[in-house]
Amino acid sequence: MSSNEKQPAAKMVTVSCPHCAFSRALPAGTIPLGARVTCPSCRGQFTYSEAVTTPVTPHPGAVAPELGPAPPAIAAARPRPLTPRTMRFTFSGTAREYFGIWIVNTLLKIVTLGVYSAWAKVRKRRYLYGNTMLHGAPFDYLADPLVLFRGWLIGVLALLLYTVGSRYSPTVASLSGLLFLLVMPWLVVRSRLFNLRNSSYRNIRFNFRADYRGAYLVFAGLYLLLPFTLGLLFPYIVYRQKKFLVEQSDYGKTPFVFAGSAGDFYQLYLKAFGMLILLGGAVFLTLFGLGASLSFTGRPAGAPQALVVLPVVVLPLAYFVIAIYVQTAQTNLVWGKTSIAGNRLACTLRSGEMIWLYLSNAAAILCTLGLLIPWATVRLTRYRFDNLTLAARDELEGFVAASQAEVSAAGEEIGDLFGIDIAL
Repeated sequence: MSSNEKQPAAKMVTVSCPHCAFSRALPAGTIPLGARVTCPSCRGQFTYSEAVTTPVTPHPGAVAPELGPAPPAIAAARPRPLTPRTMRFTFSGTAREYFGIWIVNTLLKIVTLGVYSAWAKVRKRRYLYGNTMLHGAPFDYLADPLVLFRGWLIGVLALLLYTVGSRYSPTVASLSGLLFLLVMPWLVVRSRLFNLRNSSYRNIRFNFRADYRGAYLVFAGLYLLLPFTLGLLFPYIVYRQKKFLVEQSDYGKTPFVFAGSAGDFYQLYLKAFGMLILLGGAVFLTLFGLGASLSFTGRPAGAPQALVVLPVVVLPLAYFVIAIYVQTAQTNLVWGKTSIAGNRLACTLRSGEMIWLYLSNAAAILCTLGLLIPWATVRLTRYRFDNLTLAARDELEGFVAASQAEVSAAGEEIGDLFGIDIAL
């Protein structure tokens, strides 16, 4: 082939630095996947992957550039293996330390008639976040207590209007309930927005992209269809809500990805329904057996009492066990299907251990008139994080922070006062 003959155009890609957005077009394959790359503009390092490249369409008649030596713009360092390695979450808080924060918060909230709630919440979350670590680096809670206090005032006003109106006027009560249902999706978005934007890891804040139309669809619209499906739509609604909460969340500028399916949730709820049928059947057969025994043998000692006590004790206990099973399995499912930039989370909570933790914590709190609440909180938090891991493909250095505006805390505080749970 003559040296003057034109070569076919090579496939080009644009490599972009995730730290400063500097970019440079290079022939595909110049930098091997997994190589550590140093940006010539900001000197930041990141792992070369398809996530930082954009294909470039060559112009007609374009010729392949001479490769020559490696371009000085972006120099490849030694390649790193792409095999994920496990990074563990840990919680280092202690019951003694948290008790000191909890008791002061509780006393000051009582003395100030609740005004101290905003500062108490910040102290509590800063302690819990600061003692939660991933790969040795702690999380941080950055909310301003004054912003929370303004949201708390709005929440208290809404709660007073609802409580007083409900007591003196059925019409006001109905309108208040309807209004609350109408604003609930808005509260979910605003609460999530406030909490994530005030949470950080390695000085990079989390974020939540507000999508009110999507929120009204999954937190209100789908419920309107529930009666027409005889409740069969419920697992799908939960799936859409979890997907919405995960996929609207970012770490810096990098979005989280949810890979779960509606089938995963239907499978989970089908198991729970099977457990409910088995437990209900066992209780029914036991009661039927006792009833038959009374018919044939008269009234054996204790049999009549058992007919009354058994359903009263066993049925709520069965409901509790199934509820914890659903909650635990759902938590494992949601975290296990969540990833960010190829780094996948995994959660391995066990239903039996969660049931024991809830029961023993409740007994301890009851017996100490609430003084062991900090101990129970630390115990449960530590167990949750001991069973949460991240399969990381790199050193988590390729994330870049995003600029974020201050968010009102009204949604967070109103949601708290009305008991809205927005956890994953």
